[in-house]
Amino acid sequence: MEIKYRAHRVGDTRGQPRNSQDAVEANFGAKVRPPLGPLARVVWVLGVLVLIWGGVLCYLIFRPMSPDPTTVGTVQQQVVAAPQWQGPQPQWQGPQPQQIADKFLAANTQQERLRWVREPAAVAAIMERFYRDGPGAAEKVAGIGKMPQVTTDDQVFERFAVTMTDGSKRLLCVPFDESGAGVDFKSYARYGSEPWSAVLDGTVAKADEMRVFLEPGDYYNHEFADERQWLCLIATSPELENPIYLYARRDNPDLLRFLKNPPTEPQRYVIAIENPGEGHRTRQWQLKRVIATGWVTP
Repeated sequence: MEIKYRAHRVGDTRGQPRNSQDAVEANFGAKVRPPLGPLARVVWVLGVLVLIWGGVLCYLIFRPMSPDPTTVGTVQQQVVAAPQWQGPQPQWQGPQPQQIADKFLAANTQQERLRWVREPAAVAAIMERFYRDGPGAAEKVAGIGKMPQVTTDDQVFERFAVTMTDGSKRLLCVPFDESGAGVDFKSYARYGSEPWSAVLDGTVAKADEMRVFLEPGDYYNHEFADERQWLCLIATSPELENPIYLYARRDNPDLLRFLKNPPTEPQRYVIAIENPGEGHRTRQWQLKRVIATGWVTP
């Protein structure tokens, strides 16, 4: 079959609207304006220029004044200033915190380490087990980095992040003490009064000193279903494979200070917990006491 094409000639009106009404319907929705004349174009350009210069003038008149450069640092310092230590200003006697941290990490024997820790008699047995049977037996230090100083209502201490060859990290703290300074070994070892394995399987009914991160939780179930009675928290630790749930009784007098300012994001705490019967089966424990904010006890 032969297909024939029809040429479209200039001036050919076939296929186009045949009257003004057809043209209106064919362009439905389009806003057709007549072209601007020369005078209208000049007026339009002048109007645009007036608007631009008016905006510039308003900006110059109403823009905020630049702050006095002599006060900028003072204002910023007031905004970001940390709470001040209420005790005597730290006057480090003998080796400085960085030297203490380096000496402790470089020590290879129990006796050498005891020279650089806080309260050596109290932590000697803990430290021996840590390096003989615990994580310290295999850990190798790869580096140490300075962290910001911490001040609380009870104490002030310098902090260092210690990185191991396997990529894990430990927190090393050197608290200020007028009688002498040393590494807080319990915080370094993340010491707990009970093994986490015994806590998780219900072997022990309570643990009087555990180091964890706490953050807000919203799981209310089983013995802790009443949100009006309990505050839910999520506890984590490098020693825990999975988080656990802790519950603070809202009327506990030993927790009133903590309940007034609970954590809004993960923070370190030293706490005491108790197993309410079979709570360990649902990974739920009662928070009995907050011993310290951070992992260093006063």
